[in-house]
Amino acid sequence: MPRSITTLPVGLTWPSTPSVTPVGDAAHLMPPVGQGANMALLDGALLGLALAGHPDDFPAAVAEYEREMFERTAAAARTSSDMRAMLRAPDAARTMPAFLRPD
Repeated sequence: MPRSITTLPVGLTWPSTPSVTPVGDAAHLMPPVGQGANMALLDGALLGLALAGHPDDFPAAVAEYEREMFERTAAAARTSSDMRAMLRAPDAARTMPAFLRPD
């Protein structure tokens, strides 16, 4: 039985809603190749910094966090997607060792 991995489209954005913002997989679900958990932890830290920087303006804090998050996670999602494709390629047993070998 084929197995599928659900992801969100690379570069997905949405109009900012001042009262709520997703973090982690809810905001940027990507292939499980080591990027998602790191992005989720950074989401929490950067949202906290944005909130601290705009203590009286929650909508501004959310908008600041989302602008940065969209850019940062799109790059990580592209990398994860490329890695997933490399791992699933018919010649992965040949290409992966070369990819992982230090120059």
